[in-house]
Amino acid sequence: MRKRLVLATLTLAIVADACISDSSVAPNKPVDTLDAALSEVTLPALDYASATFSGAGIVTPAIVPSRCQFDGASGTFVCGALSGNGLTLNQYFTLLDGTGAKQSAYDMSTTAGLVVNSAVSGTATGYIGRNAVTLAVDGQQELTLSGLGTAEHTVNGTSLTVTTLTRSDNSEPPLTSTIKTKVVDLVIPVPAPNDPAPWPTSGMVELQSTTDLGYVIPLAAANTTTNAAMEFSGSSVVKLTITTQNGTQTCRVDISTTMLGC
Repeated sequence: MRKRLVLATLTLAIVADACISDSSVAPNKPVDTLDAALSEVTLPALDYASATFSGAGIVTPAIVPSRCQFDGASGTFVCGALSGNGLTLNQYFTLLDGTGAKQSAYDMSTTAGLVVNSAVSGTATGYIGRNAVTLAVDGQQELTLSGLGTAEHTVNGTSLTVTTLTRSDNSEPPLTSTIKTKVVDLVIPVPAPNDPAPWPTSGMVELQSTTDLGYVIPLAAANTTTNAAMEFSGSSVVKLTITTQNGTQTCRVDISTTMLGC
């Protein structure tokens, strides 16, 4: 069964068809090509960060280089926009050599890293029960892949997304959420030929969602914040720490088969 992103906030689960891609399949094996390098920033280990960034629980697809054109003025490859269910995804990526200088083409002997920038915006529609709702989304993400040409690659990155959930019947005030992700030193070893592609051997993915409830509940805060941190150690089984206003829980979860929760 395909699994949903669970981050203990209503906003992240309101679109009925917004599901995370199936992570039960091992990540694709990386090789020394531009396609492989770009695919590393969409590995299953990053599914939750991707779905959180989208604001609607949807994992962004890997960039296909053929839909991206090099822009000499900015030194970046600008990709054609992707749209669906009211949301539009714009992306561009930058190739870097060992000194950090921008490159106009991928070279397996000199390209040392790449930076992928993504922006999602628009208004998605869905239902809560029988009530129609809209979800306005405005998000920015940057992911950096370094160490190309070496035995280990490292992913770092951040995103910031603001969503506003509105009921069509106006029975409740709009819910505005500020959603942040942080990818910290996610180390991805390059496998030997014919070996399965590994999960990150170390590093963390952190997710945070703060929701403005739109009114003050008696004896409760007007804002709710949930933090989830996944710590990798070489497999899809991660150490998960979830912190809410009710306290902190820590457990081990196989993110390829289990929803994100303790």
